[in-house]
Amino acid sequence: MTNSEHTAYEAGRSGFGPIDLAGRALGLCYRAMRMRSDRAAMQAMPDHLLKDMGIARSEIDYYTSMRYAASGAEGMDIGNVR
Repeated sequence: MTNSEHTAYEAGRSGFGPIDLAGRALGLCYRAMRMRSDRAAMQAMPDHLLKDMGIARSEIDYYTSMRYAASGAEGMDIGNVR
C-alpha cells in the first residue's frame, strides 16, 4: 500500500474515536426516545386506525422495538417489516 492509499484509508475509517463513540451513543438514545414516542402514539390510536395500518394492538411493542426501527430513515416503515 502506498502512502497516498494508506492516508485515504485512514481518513475513510470512522467509528473508532471517542467523538464517534459519543455520536453513536447519542444516536442510539435518540432512536430509543423516538421509538418510545412512536409506541405511545400508536397506543393512543383507536383500533380502527391500527387495523387500517394492518397491525393489532398486541403487535405495537413488536413493531416499535429497536430491532425493527429503520436504520437510516427518520420514521418507521411498518410495511417493510413483515
